[in-house]
Amino acid sequence: MTIIKRGFDKPTTLLASDAAKAANASRRSGLLASSLAGVVWLALCLVALGIYSNKIDSVFAYSKPLVFISYKDYALLKIESKEQHKCLSVLWGKESAWNPKAVGNLTGKSQVYGIPQGKSEYLKTATPWQQIDWGLDYIYNKFGLDKSGYTNACKALDYWKLKGWY
Repeated sequence: MTIIKRGFDKPTTLLASDAAKAANASRRSGLLASSLAGVVWLALCLVALGIYSNKIDSVFAYSKPLVFISYKDYALLKIESKEQHKCLSVLWGKESAWNPKAVGNLTGKSQVYGIPQGKSEYLKTATPWQQIDWGLDYIYNKFGLDKSGYTNACKALDYWKLKGWY
């Protein structure tokens, strides 16, 4: 059987053996297409599984116990000296009893706020941890460092014992 295809210079002959080759080529391209679809499907499944596993992790995160660090422990982490921390504990224990909502009066003139009992209005809205940071900065700026290089809360406590404020 001779088939003349338009657009070609010479006629081509399609033999029975060519039909089998064409069928195999068609089968190979079909396998290739289905393999490609399989790979795409697998990739999408892995992405979906990754997203789903993140959701699972976030659900389990709520079932883990939350760790709360006390204000005093936070101050110890910040001040890094047990000796200075003891002085700070006494000082702020006397000033505010470590109550972040404490408000005090300075002889009727103005009020002091938070754990460190500072005059700053910032302390009204600051978190307890921000109050501690503020108070340690205040002590550092006023009393400097001790001989070991730590914020000198003991000097602040001595000043407080002498004057009734620091």
